[in-house]
Amino acid sequence: MTNEQVRDGFTEVYNQFWNKYKNNVPEKNSDEWDRIHDWVTVLKKKYPFLVQTVVDLEIELDQRMRKRG
Repeated sequence: MTNEQVRDGFTEVYNQFWNKYKNNVPEKNSDEWDRIHDWVTVLKKKYPFLVQTVVDLEIELDQRMRKRG
């Protein structure tokens, strides 16, 4: 794994994925959850070294959604 691959992984996972949803968690029955799950699946395949991080972020989003509801 190169330095660029690590940088790209963190950039996409944090700067793009997390920053998009951290303060904008979809409602429980929103179709946006399908898009989140699809993106999580892609991120896990694309950046295997960040699998646990990506899974944890998806869980965190789910917990935030449940706390609101």
